[in-house]
Amino acid sequence: MDGPLLQILVVAFVASIPATLVHELGRAVAALALTRGRVCVLLGTGRPLFSVRIGRLLIGATARWLWGGECLHAPTTSRRRTTAIMLTGPLAGDLCFLAAGAAAITWNGGALNHTWLQLALFVFALVALVRSSMDLVAARGHLGGRGPAAAR
Repeated sequence: MDGPLLQILVVAFVASIPATLVHELGRAVAALALTRGRVCVLLGTGRPLFSVRIGRLLIGATARWLWGGECLHAPTTSRRRTTAIMLTGPLAGDLCFLAAGAAAITWNGGALNHTWLQLALFVFALVALVRSSMDLVAARGHLGGRGPAAAR
């Protein structure tokens, strides 16, 4: 695997980190607004290797940071507030998709002078959109959505 394909995969790999962070920080903003306790954002799954505390917000990275992330908040939060918190992550990802896609498309001379930066914007936009879409599909089951199997 040589050339442009490997380089595009490396760009996608690198773009997944800020896309995950934006997605989970979108949830954290809603959780901070809708709850009173601490809010923890983890990049990856498992025990955090290191963390940064900013007021009630704790941001930590785990050894398996490539496997998504999660935003943890008080378990006593109402179902309505939990749903709002859950949906703000995909909303943040969709807004990043629109902003990064618009910036990449409207960048005058980007394709000629800054090819890799423009490609990075496109890839970041697509990674943010895919994360948001996957999260909405996964949330459908948690929110009580009925699929074809449940209708039988």
